[in-house]
Amino acid sequence: MAPTSAPDLNAVVTAREDLNEALFVFRAEFEDGEQPRFEPGQFTNLGLPATGDEGGSSGFVKRPYSVASSPSEKGVEFFVRLVDEGALTPKLLQLGVGDALWMDKRFLGKFTLEHLPESPAAADRDLIMVSTGTGLAPFISMLREFRGAKPWRRFVMINGVRVESDLGYRQELESLDRETDWFTYLPMCTRADADGPWRGLRGRVGEALDPALYADLVGVPLDTDHSQVFLCGNPDMIDTVQADLEGRGFQRHKRKEPGQLHLERYW
Repeated sequence: MAPTSAPDLNAVVTAREDLNEALFVFRAEFEDGEQPRFEPGQFTNLGLPATGDEGGSSGFVKRPYSVASSPSEKGVEFFVRLVDEGALTPKLLQLGVGDALWMDKRFLGKFTLEHLPESPAAADRDLIMVSTGTGLAPFISMLREFRGAKPWRRFVMINGVRVESDLGYRQELESLDRETDWFTYLPMCTRADADGPWRGLRGRVGEALDPALYADLVGVPLDTDHSQVFLCGNPDMIDTVQADLEGRGFQRHKRKEPGQLHLERYW
């Protein structure tokens, strides 16, 4: 079998921010100037030449990443955590502004607001976005793109991380929480030092969905009549929260069987 040819590097890094030694945000643009079209919540593939045998016959490594920017912004933004033994993230970590990479021009996935059921109507709809780590990315894209039109009654952002420095987009989300009456930001830490500066919620994200605690934090109940729950990130978190909510009457949304749960497993 003839070896598969590697694609040309077709994009360049135009901005980068490091949250800590293993977590970073970067933006890339296509070198031909094309502005991609996608739906908030979708993902695309990124790639770089392999340095070992991890690229197979093509000598190239590709992996899918959710988009954090909105389609209205210039370029495409990604929120990435280093995987020490990963084939691609250590290479992405080394990229700086001006460096080249490959970015697929196809944007894929149905984890979008476009696929919400018709009921409840936007004026009665609460969107509850539950994520771990960089699973926050698609929800940032949705929030940035639709906050003007606001096709929801409330937008609740629950993001679980290990320590406080892992909280991505924190300033943006805290500001929106202070400035609006329809947005609630609930960051949670599982390993924050008990004697440290963190004064927010502790524990796993599913704990924030406890009926009494959720109603106290958000001001309305979590119910099947008004809530659409999106889960993104660690598959174990998704399985646990899905099982808990299904036990309370929630069901996974399907085109022919409308429900309240929408899932995006990150690996």
